[in-house]
Amino acid sequence: MNPDCQLSVVLVSDFEPSASKSWKDEKALVQALARQEIDEPYEVILVESARHRAEPVPASLYEALPNLQIHYFDSLKSAALKDYGVLQARGRYVAVLESDCLPEPQWLGRLFEIVRNGEWAIASGRTHYGHETTYHRVLSLLHRSWYDSGKSGSTDYVSNNGAIYERAILEKYPYPDSTTPFLSAHLRNDRILADGHRIYFDRDVIMRHAVGGWSFLWDLQRNKGHQAMSYHGPRSVFSMRRLLIAKARQNVRDCRRVGRDYLRWYDWPLVPVIVLAEALPYCVGMIHALNDVQHIPGSAYR
Repeated sequence: MNPDCQLSVVLVSDFEPSASKSWKDEKALVQALARQEIDEPYEVILVESARHRAEPVPASLYEALPNLQIHYFDSLKSAALKDYGVLQARGRYVAVLESDCLPEPQWLGRLFEIVRNGEWAIASGRTHYGHETTYHRVLSLLHRSWYDSGKSGSTDYVSNNGAIYERAILEKYPYPDSTTPFLSAHLRNDRILADGHRIYFDRDVIMRHAVGGWSFLWDLQRNKGHQAMSYHGPRSVFSMRRLLIAKARQNVRDCRRVGRDYLRWYDWPLVPVIVLAEALPYCVGMIHALNDVQHIPGSAYR
C-alpha cells in the first residue's frame, strides 16, 4: 500500500451472537468491498477482539481483498475496536463500517468524493434491511428511516453503520465508554455537532443491514430502551411513559414523512403490530438503565 494513501476503511463487528467467531458477516462484507466502484486505492483494516486471536481466519477474506489487514485489540466493545482501528489507519480520510452492513458498489466512491471536496467533514448514506418481504420493509421504516428527510443534504446524524470522516474528526472525537454502543454513538454525535462540524446525508448511497427475527428485535430494543433512558433521563419509572410516547410519536412522524417510499399498501397493517411488540423489550431496556446495569444480560451487542 502506498504510504501516502488517502483512504482507509476500518471494519468492526458490533454484534456477536455467540462466543465463537463465525466470520460470516466479514466474508460478505469483504466481497462487497471488492465490488466497490472507486479508482482511488485504499487500505482495509479489520479489527477484532483479542479473544479471537487464536481462531483461524478464513482464506476467503484474503482472496477477496489481498491487501486486507487484521488487527486484534484487547477489548470486547465495538466502540473501542473502532477507535483502535483508526490508530492503525494511514488514510487522510477514514471509512468506518460495521460488519453486518453491506454497502452497494457506489458507496465508497460517492462518499469519498463528498468529503474530499472539503465542504463536509463527514458523509454517510441510507440504511435498510432489504425489500423482499413486508417484514423487511416495515422494519426498515421503523428502525432506519428516522434520519431520512426524503432528500440528500445536511444532516445532524452520523450513521454508526457506515460513514466516511476526515481523519482529524475521528482522532478528536473517540467514542465515550458506555453500556451500549447505541448510547456511545449518540454521545459522540452530540460532541461533533456541538463543535459545528458539517455532516452530509446522501440518500442515494445505500447500505443493507442484516436483520433477524424476534430474538434480534428483542435484543435491539433492549439496547435502544437503555439508550433512551440513559440519554434523556431522568432515570425514574415516571420517565418510562414519556419515553414510550416519544418513541411512538417518532414512528408516526417517520410514517408520514417517508412511509410511502418504504412500504407497499398492504404492508401497513404490520406496522402497529411491530410497534406494540417492540414496546415490551424497550421497557425492559429502560428498566436495565434504572438498575444501572453495565452489560445488558445476554445481549449480542458489544
